[in-house]
Amino acid sequence: MQPLIHAFRVLGAYFAYDACTNALLPLSREQGMFAREIEEGNPSPQAEEFLKVYQKQGYFLPPEIKEIRHPEVDALPYHLDRKIKQLTLQVTRGCNLNCSYCAYSGIYENRTHENRAMPFDVAKKAIDYLLRHSIDEPSITLAFYGGEPLLEIELVERCIQYMREKAAGRKYSFSMTTNGTLLTPEIYKRLADNDVSILISLDGPKAVHDTNRKFTDGSGSFDVIVNNIEAIQAQYPEAKDKLRFLAVASPFIEDACLSNLYRMDEIMPYYGVTLSFMSETYTSQEIKYSDDFSSLFQQEKAKLYLYMLGKLDKKYVSRLLLGNEAVMKKTFLQLKRRMKKMPYVCHPGGPCLAGVQRPFVSVNGIFYPCERVSEESQAMNMGDVDSGIDVQKAIEITNIGAITGDECKKCWAFHYCKMCAAYADDLSGFSSEKRLAQCNAIRLETELQFREVCFLKQRGYNFYEGAEGE
Repeated sequence: MQPLIHAFRVLGAYFAYDACTNALLPLSREQGMFAREIEEGNPSPQAEEFLKVYQKQGYFLPPEIKEIRHPEVDALPYHLDRKIKQLTLQVTRGCNLNCSYCAYSGIYENRTHENRAMPFDVAKKAIDYLLRHSIDEPSITLAFYGGEPLLEIELVERCIQYMREKAAGRKYSFSMTTNGTLLTPEIYKRLADNDVSILISLDGPKAVHDTNRKFTDGSGSFDVIVNNIEAIQAQYPEAKDKLRFLAVASPFIEDACLSNLYRMDEIMPYYGVTLSFMSETYTSQEIKYSDDFSSLFQQEKAKLYLYMLGKLDKKYVSRLLLGNEAVMKKTFLQLKRRMKKMPYVCHPGGPCLAGVQRPFVSVNGIFYPCERVSEESQAMNMGDVDSGIDVQKAIEITNIGAITGDECKKCWAFHYCKMCAAYADDLSGFSSEKRLAQCNAIRLETELQFREVCFLKQRGYNFYEGAEGE
C-alpha cells in the first residue's frame, strides 16, 4: 500500500501531510513536486529517492491498518450503562414558524411538523433512563428541543421539576433551543429561575433573518424576536449569561441581502453568537451556495486573519466568525499530536459515541443518536424508553467507518474525517455509496484547514496563546 500523503502549496511554500504520523512537513519546491508524484501513485526515480530519505526518518511509511474499528467500541456498553452525558427531549413536533431550511420544512426526507407533544409519562421514563445510566458521569444535562419547545412550556417545567426531585444531590443542568418568538420576559424569568441555558435562532439583521424564518402566514419573525430580547435585556440585564444565539447561513438568502449577513453586532451586541451552515444529510435537494455568498464569506474570513495577525481591530471582524479562531487553534494542536505509526486497529474521525454524547428522544419515546438524524430512519432507531438503548445498534452506528473500510484505509484525511453515520443513512439502512459520495468534500475541507494553519504559522501567529488545553 502506498503512503497516506497529501501535498499542497500555500503562497509559494510547499508542504506534505503524512497521515501515518499525523505530521505536516515543510518542503522545498522540488520536494513538494516529489511528494505530489508519490501521492498520485506515479513517482519518478528522484521521487523514490526522496521517499527513501524520509522513510528512514519514520515518515511516509505505508499504513498497516488491519481493521477499521472505533477505539471505544469495546467500552461502549459500559458508557451506555453508566456515562450518558446529555439527554435531549423532543417535547413537541409542532412549531409556530415555517422556516425554509428547517429539518421539518419538507426539503428534508420524511420530516415534517405535526401537532404532537411528548406525553409526560414518556418524558419521565426518559429522565429516569438518563439518571440510571449516568451514574459515573459527574455532570449531566437535560435538553429541550422541538419543533418549538416553548409551545409546551408547562411540560418543560414539569420535566424540570421531576428532574430536580429525582436527581437530588447530583450535578445537572438544563438547556433549550428555541426560535425566540414566544420568549417573553415572563417566560424567560420562568426558565431563568430554573437555570435553563437558552439558544435562540437568529440569522442576522431583519432582511436576512426574515428571508427564511417566517411565521406560518408568511410574515417575518425578526421584529417579534428582537422585541422580546430587548424587553428581557431591559428587565434582566444578567440575561447575557443565559442567552446565546445561533445564526444559520442559508443558501436561500438573496445576494442583495448578503452584505447584511455578518452585521450581528448591530442587533445583538451583548451575546455569544455561533454561525452554522445547512446540513446536507437527509436533504431531498442539493444545498448550493452562490458565488457571491462564497466571495463574501472569504472577505469576512480575511478580516479574521488580519485580526489574528494583529493587523486589524477586532471591531471590524464579524462576531459570526470569531469562533473560527478557536477552530484553527484546535486543528493546529491536533496536528501537534504525532504518532510513530498508524495503529493496526483504528477508525476515521467523525462518529461520536452513539447514545452517550447526546441521545435524542422523540415525542413517541424512540431513542436516536442525536437530534440531527431523521426520525424516519430505521438505521438510526436505537430503541425506546421502555426497552432502552440497543447496545448492538449503538455499536453499529458508532463503528460506521467499517462499511467503507477498504477506501478509508487509503485516505490521507483519515484522522480529520467528520462523517458520522448520518452521512451513510438512506433511512432504510447504511449505504457505503452514500458515505463515499461525501469523501471529496471532506478532503477539500481538511486541506483548507491545513492551509489556514500553514498561512498563519508562516506569519508568526501564536497558536498556543489562549488555546484550549494549553
